Amino acid sequence: MVFSACQKLDLEPKGILGQPELFGNEFGVKKYFTGIYNNLPIEDFNYYGNNNPSGGNAFRPDNYWEAGKNSQGNCSGEFFNTWQGVNNGGFGYWPYDRIRDVNIFIQDFPTYKSKFSDAAYNALMGEAYFLRAFFYFGMAKRYGGVPIVKTVQNPLSPKDSLEVPRNTEYDTWKFIYTDLKFAIDNMPATSEYGRANKFVAAALMSRAMVYAGSIAKYTTYMNYGSEKAYTAGLAGIDPGKANEFFQYAVNAGKLIETGSYSLYTKNYPDKALNFANLFLDASSTENIFVKDFDQTAPHNTRLRHTYDALMAPQPDMSSFVGAESYPPFDFMELYEMPAYTNPDGTPVRFTNRSDIKIDMEPRMKGTMYFDGDLLRGKAFSIQKGIYRNYTGTAADAQRGSNGAPINSGGNRILGGRGWTTVINGVTLNITGAHGHFDDQGGENNGWGAAFVRKYVNPAPTPAEVSVYTSGTAWIVFRLGEVYLNTAEALYELGQRNEAFDYIEKLRVRAGCKVPRPAIDAATTNIGTINKANYPYQIEKSLQFIRDERERELYGENHWWWDLRRWRVADQVLNQFRPRVLSCYYVASEGKYIYLDETNRINRTWSANKACFYEPIPGGEIQKNSKLLPNNPLY
Repeated sequence: MVFSACQKLDLEPKGILGQPELFGNEFGVKKYFTGIYNNLPIEDFNYYGNNNPSGGNAFRPDNYWEAGKNSQGNCSGEFFNTWQGVNNGGFGYWPYDRIRDVNIFIQDFPTYKSKFSDAAYNALMGEAYFLRAFFYFGMAKRYGGVPIVKTVQNPLSPKDSLEVPRNTEYDTWKFIYTDLKFAIDNMPATSEYGRANKFVAAALMSRAMVYAGSIAKYTTYMNYGSEKAYTAGLAGIDPGKANEFFQYAVNAGKLIETGSYSLYTKNYPDKALNFANLFLDASSTENIFVKDFDQTAPHNTRLRHTYDALMAPQPDMSSFVGAESYPPFDFMELYEMPAYTNPDGTPVRFTNRSDIKIDMEPRMKGTMYFDGDLLRGKAFSIQKGIYRNYTGTAADAQRGSNGAPINSGGNRILGGRGWTTVINGVTLNITGAHGHFDDQGGENNGWGAAFVRKYVNPAPTPAEVSVYTSGTAWIVFRLGEVYLNTAEALYELGQRNEAFDYIEKLRVRAGCKVPRPAIDAATTNIGTINKANYPYQIEKSLQFIRDERERELYGENHWWWDLRRWRVADQVLNQFRPRVLSCYYVASEGKYIYLDETNRINRTWSANKACFYEPIPGGEIQKNSKLLPNNPLY
C-alpha cells in the first residue's frame, strides 16, 4: 500500500460520530439510544418464542415473518397450531454488549453535563437507567441471578478481573428495582412518542416486581433441595422477601394512576368493538409505552410485520399463506359465554351458527372472531361437519373420536375445503368457507369455532394483507396490565377487597355480567387450565385473578411467563392437549350444535421442571467459569 506523505492518517473518517457528537447534544443522545431501544427484549409480533432455527436470535430473527409460527402463544399452547412446542431450555439471551453500551453512556455522559439543563440531563440519565433495567429484566426472568455489571470493563484488563460471577437472584431483582427507581425519580411525566418517561419506568417496575414477588413466594415449592444454584441463592429468593417486591409493584401501579392514563372506552357502548380497537388505536388513553411499526418503511425490514396475514384465512381475508394460530377452547371457556350443553347433557340447539355469540362476554368477542363476524368485506363461515341425526348427549360424541358410535356409519360427515354433500336432495357445504378441513393440516385451517381478533387490523383489503405488510404497533405496557399487576400484588399482600377494586374496573370495561365476584378465600390446588395439580394451595379468588389476567391479556405474550413465575408451568403444560369447540349442522333438525372435542391430531404441549430457569449459555460458561453453578436441573 502506498500513502502520500502529505496526508494526515490520524483523521477520523467522515460520517463517523464520536462521543462529543453523540453525547454533547440531545439529538446525538437520541441517535445513540435509538440503537439500544431497537434491541430491548420486547416480545412483539416478530419475537420467536422458540429459538430462531435459521440463525440470529429470538428478538432479531432472520426469517422473521415466521415468527407467527414460532410465536410465544404457539410455543406455550395459548394458541393452537401444528408448528412449535414448549422451549424448555431457552436460546441463550445474554445482552451484555447492549448493557455495555448503556454503561458507557452512564459513565461518560457526566462529562457533557454543562451542555444540558439540569432537567434534560437528569431525564437522559434516567432514560439510560430504564434501558439497563429492561435488559436485566429480560435476563432475570430467564436465569434468575446474573452478573451485575455497572461499570465499563476494559477488555485489556487481566482475565480474572473480567470474569464477573453471578449475583444472587434477590440482588438481581433488587438491582432492577434500584435502576427503575432512579429512572422514575429523574425522568419527566411525558416523553417523545416511543421513548420512555417516568410512567413507562413505573410500568416496567409494576411488571418486574410482581414477577419477583411470585418467584420469591413460590420457588420453594419446586423442591430443588441441594441443587447448588438454589442453595447459593442464584435461583430462588427467600420467601420472606416476597412482600417486599409485591409492595414495590403496588407502589408503581399507584404512581401510574397519577398520570393521564385511563382504560380505553372510546367505542362505548359497543364494548366488543371497543376492546378490539384498543389494540389498533394509536391514540388510546390506555397505552403507556408502544413499539412502533411502519407499513411505509422499506420492504423486508423489521419495521414491518406479518401478523395480519398469519391470523386470517386465505384467500378471503389474506393473500399470504393464511391463518397459523387459533384459540383453544380451554382459553375460550375462561370467558362468560352461553351454554352449549343443556342440564340434561344434550347439546343446545342453535338456529344459526353465529348464535353462539348471544350473551357472550363482549371482551371475548373483541378478542376472537366467530361465525358471522365481518373482516375485510367477508363474513366468517365456521363449521366442522354435519350430523345426519344427533340423538343423545354431548358426551356420546366422545370428544370427536372416530370410534364413537354416533360418529360412525356415515352419521357424521367431515370434509375438506369447498366439499359438499347431498342429504335428502339438498346440497350442503360440509365445513363452511373457514371451517375445519379434515383433509388439511395446520396452515390456513380453522381448528375450532374462532379465529384470533386481537391486534388484527380490519382496514386493508385481502390483496394488501401479505408478508411484511403490517404496521400495527405493539403495546409494550398498558394500563389494563398494570391494574392486573396491582390487583395480584395487593391480594398476595392480603388486601383482598382493594385487589378486586381493580378487577372490577376491568370487568366493567369487558362487559361482564358479574363485574365483581364475591371474595372466596377457600383454597384449592387445582388450576383452571388443564385442571393442573399445583404444588401448593391457592385461594380461589387469587386463582380468579390469575384467570382474569388471561382473559384480559390473551395473546399478549404474558401466559408463558406467568406460568413460570407462579411455578406451575410443568403442571399446566403436562401433556396439555388443547380442546376445540366444534360446530356441526344437524341435518334432520335444521339446527346447529357445538361440541367440546379433543384436537384432531392429539397435539400436546409439555413443559418440564427444568423450564423455570433456563441454563446459563454454555458459550458464556466457557469464557467465564465463575458463572457456575448452572441453574437447577442442568
